Amino acid sequence: MDIGAGNGLFLKFFKNKGFEVEGIELEKEQVHEMQKDSKLKDVKIQQGDITQLHGNADFDVVIASDVIEHIEDDVTALRNLFTFVKMNGHLIITVPAHMYLYGKRDEKWGHYRRYGNRDLINKISLLTDAKIISVSEWNILGYIAYFFFERILRRPIREGFRYKRSPFSKFVVFLSDSILKLEELVGGSPVGLTLVAVVKKKQV
Repeated sequence: MDIGAGNGLFLKFFKNKGFEVEGIELEKEQVHEMQKDSKLKDVKIQQGDITQLHGNADFDVVIASDVIEHIEDDVTALRNLFTFVKMNGHLIITVPAHMYLYGKRDEKWGHYRRYGNRDLINKISLLTDAKIISVSEWNILGYIAYFFFERILRRPIREGFRYKRSPFSKFVVFLSDSILKLEELVGGSPVGLTLVAVVKKKQV
């Protein structure tokens, strides 16, 4: 289950890997676009607000990627997300890391907050039957770029840079992708732009 399915990227990826997938998305327009997408044929996609929804513990894996930072009452959102996870299943959450990086881009994207490692762990610990498997940081190069623009230059990061065709832009994209692959091999980075938490539902 992908909650906050957006444009359906994760749904397509895991569907192509042979998994049974479902999605929930807040924005009606994006739900309609996914429902019309031939690559998501026969995938159940519904519109809904996770602060108002409760699951029936039906899913082995629930993903909420860059979702709860958009929600004022993120603890309620976490509790509701966890109701979709079956016993011995997993909830995977990604959030923007480090509140001291909060800046103009966060405001533009409707973020209420960024998260510190301890802050995220404390909120997950409020969930019943939750065992935290891991919390790790990812994307060190993104962290450096974000810190430079938001903290030093005091202006939003240049979103279009990644898509330019100049030799320097291509080199930066290559470097970024290579570092992300390295982080994947070692299980994260010492500091990063994103926090990834894996939580197992297990009776304790």
